[in-house]
Amino acid sequence: MPRALGAQMDESAKETVIIVHGTWAAPAPGVIRWYQPGDGVTAAGGFVSKLDAALQKRSSPARCWAHCTQANQIFHWSGQNSWIARTQAASELGDYVLKLRNEGWRCHIVAHSHGGNVVLEALPQITTALLSNASLGKIVTLGTPFMDTMSPILNRVSRNRNYILRLSWTIIVLYSFLLALVLGRFGYKVFFLKESLGWYYMQMALYMTIFIANIWIIFYRGFLHKDKSFEQPFNRIAQLQPIFLALSSLMDEPWQILHHMRNASNPMAARSNLTAYLISSTQSHILQSAQVAQIFGAKSYHEINTAAKWFVALSYLLILLFVAPLIITGSQVFLEVNVETRSVMITVVIMMFFVFWITLPLFFTPILGTTFYSAFLSPFRWCAHRVSAIKGIFTEIVTYVVRSRGWSVVLAIAMGLEGYRYHLPLIEQDPSSILGNFVKYENMPTAAQQRALAMRGAWIDRHLNNVAQTFSKLVVTSADITLLLRAIAADQTLVHAAYYTDDECIARIADWIAAEDNARVQ
Repeated sequence: MPRALGAQMDESAKETVIIVHGTWAAPAPGVIRWYQPGDGVTAAGGFVSKLDAALQKRSSPARCWAHCTQANQIFHWSGQNSWIARTQAASELGDYVLKLRNEGWRCHIVAHSHGGNVVLEALPQITTALLSNASLGKIVTLGTPFMDTMSPILNRVSRNRNYILRLSWTIIVLYSFLLALVLGRFGYKVFFLKESLGWYYMQMALYMTIFIANIWIIFYRGFLHKDKSFEQPFNRIAQLQPIFLALSSLMDEPWQILHHMRNASNPMAARSNLTAYLISSTQSHILQSAQVAQIFGAKSYHEINTAAKWFVALSYLLILLFVAPLIITGSQVFLEVNVETRSVMITVVIMMFFVFWITLPLFFTPILGTTFYSAFLSPFRWCAHRVSAIKGIFTEIVTYVVRSRGWSVVLAIAMGLEGYRYHLPLIEQDPSSILGNFVKYENMPTAAQQRALAMRGAWIDRHLNNVAQTFSKLVVTSADITLLLRAIAADQTLVHAAYYTDDECIARIADWIAAEDNARVQ
């Protein structure tokens, strides 16, 4: 039976450990996840029980989910591979932690995979509401591929607010000038009942006062003074955020996939500009069409014997001798007849031309062979290949755009950033968006990594065929990427799961949380 969380804890201690799971690890009916409290026998080998035992061994009052009662359930989020879902989870985590702090709890946080990004985004919300002498407790992130998605968004919001402030001050300036003009025009009727020298001096003083005030408003309030309300949470993190441990590994599978995909050049993009690409593709299309025609037996003028070449030339000459006079004579009559007759004449000329072009060489084919006829039609094929290439230019333009943009779409799917309007962020092992030296990065313990790598060999044997099929496809779909990352996240024999399955990693987490202060563990 699950232990009664919080009941066995000393009420004066009031320290709890919140575990934030990663992608595709949301609670499911009938399944005990690695971060959920249980009887010590969970799918991951009892992470909660092992961490509690390690903390007790180190005389720490903190326990996993110590705050949980019927009223306070464990924290979880949707686990979707989406930056929108992670941002929503960050807001919920911020509310969750603040509620516990108001109840007197000191909250430690252990976050795995993208759960670390959830914690990172929740920090401004949490620290903004804390007292200056408050402590957040210790934070540990496990194998998090850190992505700073919020800084560009907050910077844009801040810029928009500054623009609105400048616009509002500009409107105030315009209205003040308008007021000055009105008073200058009609003010004497109110104060002096008639125009006088006194009113003239008062009017000049009013103008100068408004002018100086507006100069101050425009250049100081409007342009020099910036809205810094969005910078305050991050400054507060720099002041209040305790150093937290970012535990990761270069062998971590999701980090390897995301990091190398993000930093790799587009493997599908053309290596030239659009003009050069279209010229090259057109030439390639023409050459390919000619090669295909040769495979199907087409012959060119250069591939027939001398006699056949003379007959081909003679056939061309006879056709021209017949058609040329017809065209010359018809052109004179063409201008003198009505529109319907012109259409008939054009049709007749075209039909006669093609009839002679097709039937005349057939007269010589029994004598010279079928290669003669194929060579005779080579000008048609020459024209057809080029017309076909020109018709395919639009398709080639679409192909060029798809090849240029397709990789970024695949990358956005893998990073869970579909719909993200800014440049895709870098994948980092420690969060550079936190100001100052407040993050301590450590590699996974060497022995734990070696044990995980030994077990990964069996995983590769089981899944190599699926991985190879995924990356051998010209177009990698969202379903392919999701299937691969989901398989990695679910398999607990990989490096990505060793953070919460390996006893040495759990001991390192306990060491960090149990330390009296950050200086002790540096």
